[in-house]
Amino acid sequence: MDTINGLPAHPLLVHFVVVAVPVTALVAIAIAVWPRARIALGVFPSILALVTLIAVPITTSAGEALEKKVGSTPQLEQHTQLGDELILAVGPLFGLIAVLQLLRYPFVTERIPLSDKTIGVVDAVVRVAVVAAAIASLVMVVLVGDSGARAVWGG
Repeated sequence: MDTINGLPAHPLLVHFVVVAVPVTALVAIAIAVWPRARIALGVFPSILALVTLIAVPITTSAGEALEKKVGSTPQLEQHTQLGDELILAVGPLFGLIAVLQLLRYPFVTERIPLSDKTIGVVDAVVRVAVVAAAIASLVMVVLVGDSGARAVWGG
């Protein structure tokens, strides 16, 4: 997909990613540090993270199509490289959110041959990992966005 209604798709799609990644990261931090949020939000964090995960490669693919049309510069190469790496932060964030959500369901934890104490430790470790992945996603989306702005506007 290179265009939407005759316009380059990347600048249009990137706005979704620029909003979705931070929102997903903030929701992830909320469910990791606030147990009631995990219950209250239900499956929403997992669905949000999945939609965000799907949007990232679609946006980078549209960006690569645009790059072919406009030509490459060192700044654009840096932006493209960082854009390709964004999935390395958003992918684990999705996976960790899903694991964290699954750990709240007894029908899942009862099937795991571990003690309740061990499952509690796993839950705590996953919470810390969720926060770390959320922070990594926030940092990456800022780096990608900054490099994209510099590639377009100079600086």
